[in-house]
Amino acid sequence: MAIPVIFFGNAERLIGVISVQSEDLREFTNSERNFLEVVAGIVAINIENGRLYEQTDEQLRRKVHELATIHRVSSIIASTLNLDEVLQIIATQAVHLSGAERSCIFELDPDRQHLHVVAHYGLNSTLVRGLQLKVGQCCAGRTVQTGRPSMAVDCFHDDPHCFISKALHSDPAETKSSRASGVAVQHFKDPGVSSEIHSVLCVPLQVKRKVLGCICIYSSHRHLLSHEQMQLVITFANEAAIAIENARLFEEARRGLELKSVLLRELHHRVKNNLATVASILSLQQRRTKSPEVRHTLAESVNRVQGLAATHDLLSHEDVSEARVDDIARKIVGVANANLRPPETHITFEVEPCPIVIPSRAVTILALVLNEMVSNAIKHGMVGLPEGKVTVRGFEENSMVIVQVIDSGSQLKQWQPGEEESSEGLGLSLIKNLIGDLGGKFTLRRVGEANRANCTVAEVRFPLARRRVGRGETDV
Repeated sequence: MAIPVIFFGNAERLIGVISVQSEDLREFTNSERNFLEVVAGIVAINIENGRLYEQTDEQLRRKVHELATIHRVSSIIASTLNLDEVLQIIATQAVHLSGAERSCIFELDPDRQHLHVVAHYGLNSTLVRGLQLKVGQCCAGRTVQTGRPSMAVDCFHDDPHCFISKALHSDPAETKSSRASGVAVQHFKDPGVSSEIHSVLCVPLQVKRKVLGCICIYSSHRHLLSHEQMQLVITFANEAAIAIENARLFEEARRGLELKSVLLRELHHRVKNNLATVASILSLQQRRTKSPEVRHTLAESVNRVQGLAATHDLLSHEDVSEARVDDIARKIVGVANANLRPPETHITFEVEPCPIVIPSRAVTILALVLNEMVSNAIKHGMVGLPEGKVTVRGFEENSMVIVQVIDSGSQLKQWQPGEEESSEGLGLSLIKNLIGDLGGKFTLRRVGEANRANCTVAEVRFPLARRRVGRGETDV
């Protein structure tokens, strides 16, 4: 006796047959037949439940894999600006997860209205190298033109502009002729590729309704991709669009920064030249004057202007308008040593390493302040001494930039009330006013240090400015 195993769902479906055999020749009773029908029904339900469980489990595993892949691609996009790497990963994973065999990502040149390949998977590199499609031609060009996804089966047989059709029907003579006529599409005969491609899905790459290109998925099956496969490709298209837009924005920002850096360097160079001209005029006037007091005042002015010129010379060689504290100190010490050191006094200058970087406004102010501090150390600290040492030290403490000028002189100039407004006290007044613009303060004191006698310490401290870069902070 044979009883069919039928599952009665939305529609009857034959699953199999239960066959019962007897060694004795006899007729099966109705009770035996009814019992076997019940068993067949139970078997049908169990088989269907097992099939549904296996199908659900497979779908679940596939969904988890798809989500994990999309998450990984999104993480790569967020962590790198290597556009080629990101697009290649998208082209590869779009094929693996959609069940297709090949893919191609086209980028739009908005000026020429041409598409060119930026990443591909499963296609001959010779076929896609240098490939250009006009907007409106081929499935990719029409998708970019309309801004809507499109699917087709065996479309390359009837589309003369399809590059896959060119691979199937073109010959070397046609390729040479197209090059001579200036046609954008290059032809390569590759029947192995086109004979294995039957269906195609093209999805536009869009960011804020702006079409940047498209991604095309090619399959060897003669049927349209499912809705789930299409949604997956659309997700990868969105990821590719974000990657391309990020790369474009980064390149625009980089070019803008380079232009700004060039302009700022040129500005600092011209300011340096103008200051050098002013210093030369003051120096000429200094040599011609007969008044010692005027000559002394002009010498101090020349030193200040040359210090500023040296600082702008430093900034003109930097990519951005910022500089290290020790580089500023070396420039100022060099100018002060050349202009202010008495010929009869041997002074050793030392600038200790200080990697703190400050912005251009603070650079100019610190240069003026350091110039006055070093000048005071030479004029007042070293007066009457045959030799001495001046040390410039910079460091950070509690988010404050601290710069010290330490001289080994034996005297500490004591200013009387109102004397700071005189020519002798102009330097101290400049220091206090300028450092106040940075929210800092100035102190002058005598201290005793290890391995040296008492010395004079002129110190300025001001807040360390910080600028945000991405999610972190960078000292400037």
